[in-house]
Amino acid sequence: MRNGITRIVPLLLVLLSGCPRVEEGRRSALRSWIEKKLQTSAGKIPGASVAVIRNYRIEWAQGFGQSDTEHGTAVTPTTLFQACSVSKAISAVAAVIAFEDHKLHIDENINDILKAVQPNAEVGPWDLPNKDYPANPVTLRLLLSHTAGTSDFRYSGYRYGYYGTPPGPIDRIPTMHQELNGLPPANTPAIAVIRKPGVTWHYSAPGFTVVQALLMDIYNQDFASIMQQLVLAPLGMSDSTFVQPLPKDLIPRMAVPYLPDGHRLPDGPRVFNSAASGGLVTTPTDLAKFVIAVQKALKGETQGRITSRIAHQVMERQPGRMEPGSCLETADPGVKACQSSWGLGFDVNVNRYSEHQKDGAPTGGYFEHTGFNSGFLALM
Repeated sequence: MRNGITRIVPLLLVLLSGCPRVEEGRRSALRSWIEKKLQTSAGKIPGASVAVIRNYRIEWAQGFGQSDTEHGTAVTPTTLFQACSVSKAISAVAAVIAFEDHKLHIDENINDILKAVQPNAEVGPWDLPNKDYPANPVTLRLLLSHTAGTSDFRYSGYRYGYYGTPPGPIDRIPTMHQELNGLPPANTPAIAVIRKPGVTWHYSAPGFTVVQALLMDIYNQDFASIMQQLVLAPLGMSDSTFVQPLPKDLIPRMAVPYLPDGHRLPDGPRVFNSAASGGLVTTPTDLAKFVIAVQKALKGETQGRITSRIAHQVMERQPGRMEPGSCLETADPGVKACQSSWGLGFDVNVNRYSEHQKDGAPTGGYFEHTGFNSGFLALM
């Protein structure tokens, strides 16, 4: 997600390589840098949780600052945070696994797939409105690479009284059918195709809601269960869930989001019915397990359900041109990149410093995703 006020930095994954003595110096420098940022943020970043990857393993994980300033609760490696839009990367991998399981092709018209399966009860009969571009069908490939031309509104989530006794909803939380169609109590409009599919790159959180509905129809299960069986359980991500709202037994472990004035975000973390887009709750250590799995699969080692074929498929850079005025800054001063830098669910055209490569240069050797929800920032 890309809206809301950021005050807690939940997920920062760093890759280290080199001789042990140099790396120990880097570790100390990174810890000192994080601690200094917290101290000099004037209370805007009360806490952070970090996991560092080196040579396909978690080098170290540590919490910094406080997850609850009112009670003085320290951030630990097991403190839970919203992963925000980083959720999309995990959802993308699950979607590609699902299509392989069901012998579907990522270039099939998703409306044809929806017509061929029994609708999930929560989704109901539905297809993606595409009245202006019927000759240009929307496919999974286009949805996962943000080139499907789907709606581009942002999700702000729904209020839920996590700190109530007992916890319970404040806003009415819509069903997936209501979310897709913009029906009350959804606080967003209906999802539709608003640009010609397959031409331009335009970030689309609602496109991942479509992916969520598609998987729910294919499996006839709730989305959290699908994600559990395809990605989370096989990778041992036991501190992660796509369940929204968060289960009551996990609420005490969840970091508290704050506003710039130092007060809690009223009513606590928001609930995101569109979990594929921004609903993952996790720890940096668990997210690091996912990153390492993708890294190992890229070098030919199947990890859980992630095969080498799937890893290379999601990392393949997809065609698409940035819209005018949306080109990206690059590692070359004054030079902008106007071709899409995305694979399927990941930004794949960055160097080790998270700088984009210029058009025409070899695709960067690193992948990343970032995300923002009200009170949370995630970096992978």
